[in-house]
Amino acid sequence: MKNSDTFIGIGKNPNPNVPDLPLGFGMALAQNSNAQSAFGALSDGEKTEIINGIQGAATGDDAKRRIADAVSRLSEKS
Repeated sequence: MKNSDTFIGIGKNPNPNVPDLPLGFGMALAQNSNAQSAFGALSDGEKTEIINGIQGAATGDDAKRRIADAVSRLSEKS
């Protein structure tokens, strides 16, 4: 996945099969190239599962924890 294909935020996602990338998650991926590469290599379904898991957080602190966990797992994959 090229960086230009990565959509961060809400709105005009170029891939209708994947939800918009949450801003905090996108920022965390931008700071970890291994995690970003691993995320780019996932299937649309796997990406959707991770994004939905983050968006399902009940609080901001829970979302931050979920983002950190996802980035950590992705970083280990690469």
